[in-house]
Amino acid sequence: MDIHAIFDETFCGPPVDAAWIVESAANREWFAAAKGQLHPDSAIFSLDQYRSVESALCRVVWGIEEHFPQWRRIIVLGLASTFSVPMEIEREGRWERQTDGLVLYRT
Repeated sequence: MDIHAIFDETFCGPPVDAAWIVESAANREWFAAAKGQLHPDSAIFSLDQYRSVESALCRVVWGIEEHFPQWRRIIVLGLASTFSVPMEIEREGRWERQTDGLVLYRT
């Protein structure tokens, strides 16, 4: 299963199978419209509870792994192309940079 970790505060892509999406007015609207198509463990998360985006990414990845034990890929969208994967989660699988974000592949 592919799960999207969306850090873009104005995400407007098509619905996906499962997503954890950063809280914003636009994303609340997207989530409400897509909710019927999303896996029930999909969620909205707030960056305010984390000390940094790096910390948020770690917690989101670990949360996704816990809620979706059959995950195959975690597709991370909305982070700067210069964003570095935090050391705490480097070994969670194989990371690949893409033009629109990062992908974590289960190994």
